[in-house]
Amino acid sequence: MSSNALKVEQQLRNIGFKVLIGFAVLISVVIVVTKPSNPLIAWVITGSCFLLGTTALLRPIYNAWCAKIWVLISIPLLPILIFYNGIIPATLISLATIFPVILVRGYWRLVSVIVIASSTLLVPFSEVPYDNAIWLRLTLANAIVALIVLTLVNYLEKALVTSLDKSDELNAALISEQQANKTQNKFLATMSHEIRTPMNGILGLLDVVMMTQLSAQQRTYLEKMKYSGNVLNRILNDILDLSKLEAGKLIIENVPINIPQLLMDSAAIFEAQAKDKGIELTIKSSPQIKPSLIGDPTRINQILTNLVNNAIKFTTKGQIDVSVNAVQQTANAQSLEFCVKDTGIGISKDYLGNIFSEFSQADDSTTRKFGGTGLGLQIAKNLVEQMHGKIWVDQEAQFGSAFYFTLILQESSEPPINLKYAEQQRTQYIGKVLVAEDNEINQIVAKETLLSYGLEVDLANDGQLCIKALENKDYDLILMDLHMPNVDGFEACTEIRKKDPNIPVVALTAAVLKDEIQKALDAGMNAHLSKPLDHVQLDFVLNKYLTKSDK
Repeated sequence: MSSNALKVEQQLRNIGFKVLIGFAVLISVVIVVTKPSNPLIAWVITGSCFLLGTTALLRPIYNAWCAKIWVLISIPLLPILIFYNGIIPATLISLATIFPVILVRGYWRLVSVIVIASSTLLVPFSEVPYDNAIWLRLTLANAIVALIVLTLVNYLEKALVTSLDKSDELNAALISEQQANKTQNKFLATMSHEIRTPMNGILGLLDVVMMTQLSAQQRTYLEKMKYSGNVLNRILNDILDLSKLEAGKLIIENVPINIPQLLMDSAAIFEAQAKDKGIELTIKSSPQIKPSLIGDPTRINQILTNLVNNAIKFTTKGQIDVSVNAVQQTANAQSLEFCVKDTGIGISKDYLGNIFSEFSQADDSTTRKFGGTGLGLQIAKNLVEQMHGKIWVDQEAQFGSAFYFTLILQESSEPPINLKYAEQQRTQYIGKVLVAEDNEINQIVAKETLLSYGLEVDLANDGQLCIKALENKDYDLILMDLHMPNVDGFEACTEIRKKDPNIPVVALTAAVLKDEIQKALDAGMNAHLSKPLDHVQLDFVLNKYLTKSDK
């Protein structure tokens, strides 16, 4: 017998003994009221029911034995009770059949029900007077009730066992899914860190080298290397963002932004690529758009980047138009319609229905010829929907393709942060910065980048050396990697906070999943910078914690 079958049997038996106690009380009342000619047997049955029911409930370990003892007592005594007292106790037979059905199983149950239901047949052998018509109807009714009770309880048992089995399967599947999610998150965190760390070194060193004097050919090669590195980094971001979106862990930011500037910044990174392919890239913004609206610049930029990247990828000649228009104005908000239109290969109507699906491109030949993961449009769709907007593709386009998405953004009285970013790039700052980083290449990248902002920079190979460096010198800012040997960034920040709760400590790390960011903040860090290092984000951090130079 399965564990769930035993569990159901136990539950039914407990219910049966509770009802049995009530039944014993009912019989006692009947005995007192009717005063049968031979009450001794009735009192024996009543007392036995009460004693066995109480024992079974107080000592569950003995309830199976109590159930069988009840059967052994009741089965012989019930016919004797009817033989000596006539039709009156026979009226309780239909109720009595419930107990063997829910107290015992197998042959014990079947034999008990048959004997109890058949006891009504003994009424004519009793010396107590009775009505023949009533006896016949009572005999038939008791037999039918016994059959119905037996059938219903058997069905109920099977249904309960099946339900518990399915519940166990669902729980096992849920545990398995949770374990799989944990494994996936751990895998993503590990792979993200392991890929982003060398990627930061590659892209960072390219930035450093491209600030030096180079020949035209060298600069061309380096620009192509940097573009390839950015493509690889974008694929990594797409995979991570898709995982976050599916897990519901992607955070949408709400800050004041200038939409026309955001549009220009998003499209500007593709100008060189469009020029190389001989494609005209135009950017248009409606003058009716408010100068400052509340939105997530990173996510809107990501949507536009995915759409423009696709447009350039699938367009070999002609032009690409990137535009945004104000389509509706309310008291405090604007509804904006973004459009990325190209003169590329277009989209077959057969594939329009799946164009926003994961890992989907028009067909396999498209993937082989143009490359890509097929994640861009799926992520763009999810991001738009996360911001309560809509995205679609123009199905009536005569040639090329046209992708649209709409967002409703609240107006803001504060200045847009993306305009401020543009003004502050490579602004010179005053201050001493300590970088805790164990990767030699990333040390060079961080140092050269910070030097370009006019800062004094010292390096520490791990958290322990970082703590020691603070004992010998005062710093204005600490950039801290999270995963380092000896003492990691979390532990180092905790120790630093015990001695100095005010010094700004910013995580500079390839760990970019939400849980890791939160863990860094819980350890006492003020902010988080991801690798590969983004100059806009870095500039924002430097502007927040350091003083600008007058030079």
